[in-house]
Amino acid sequence: MKKFFIATLVVVAMAIAGTLIWLYTLEGNYKVERNITINKASEEVFDLIVDFNKWGTWSPWLCMEPGARVEVSGSGFELDNEYRWEGELVGSGVIKHTEIVPRNYIKQEIRFIKPFESSSLVYWNFKIINDSVTNVTWGMQGEMPFLFRFMTKMMEPMVGMDYERGLKMIKDYAEKGYVASDIKIDGIVDCPSFKYVGEKVACELDEVGSTMPKVFGNLKTMADERGLDYNRALSLYHEFDFFTKKCVYTAAVPVMGEVTVPEPWYQGEIPSVKAVKITFKGDYEHLGNAWSAGMSYMQVHKLSESKEVVPFEVYINDPKVVADERQWVTEVYMPIK
Repeated sequence: MKKFFIATLVVVAMAIAGTLIWLYTLEGNYKVERNITINKASEEVFDLIVDFNKWGTWSPWLCMEPGARVEVSGSGFELDNEYRWEGELVGSGVIKHTEIVPRNYIKQEIRFIKPFESSSLVYWNFKIINDSVTNVTWGMQGEMPFLFRFMTKMMEPMVGMDYERGLKMIKDYAEKGYVASDIKIDGIVDCPSFKYVGEKVACELDEVGSTMPKVFGNLKTMADERGLDYNRALSLYHEFDFFTKKCVYTAAVPVMGEVTVPEPWYQGEIPSVKAVKITFKGDYEHLGNAWSAGMSYMQVHKLSESKEVVPFEVYINDPKVVADERQWVTEVYMPIK
């Protein structure tokens, strides 16, 4: 028994040593940058970002949990002022202004507390294009804690997507005075099975939005010519890879019974399944907010995505009928095991 115990300890020790050596070989430093051009004067854009009190209007994290606790120290737009947050989905942390150059540069220190402790440098660069156009760069750089080095490669695509969502909302709020993005997490629901007809498309992640209008237009023409009875459209996501930047989706309409369609269209079926449902109201440009909220919900509640049923989104109303993008309704379904 003693020999077995010692052998077990040796195996465990070797496994730990192997893991530590592996972690030592991994890169721990990361840098993330995203930028956007905004059709507003630099003063207006700068004020929207430097003032912590205004972050609730465009934050890519608070939009998925508006009830999260937020505290702002001081005026919110001066040196050493802090912005603290705590929530179920967004975790907790604090960010502080450490350098401010009006209309030009903001430097901040961000410290994450939950789900794990780490700190990073955050910076904003403002480039004046002309009196009414400003280019904004949002960046973060830091080093992952040693035991979390395996996550370093994930930082660029994951934080990058958050920054892209945030910059889009900053642009909309600066140019329009509002952000058409409202999220309701409905939780776990039972999805009944349904058949659909659609076309599968492979493209880069940043081409999804630009390819969909043409694909859905062709689909609608085909469906109308064949007298298919449908009242809404949907997209199914077969592949959505943050690292390779590749996406494979199907633009589809639900149908009743079996139908025959010519290529490139095909008929498929989504079986009955349990899924996390998120109801999104707003511009399709901000649909990433709903997906991010769903992924955070699944992570917090320790839910695993289904390997057999692909996630999908259903467009409840038609933008050609409903002109105001703030009234567009989309239901996102993330099937679970």
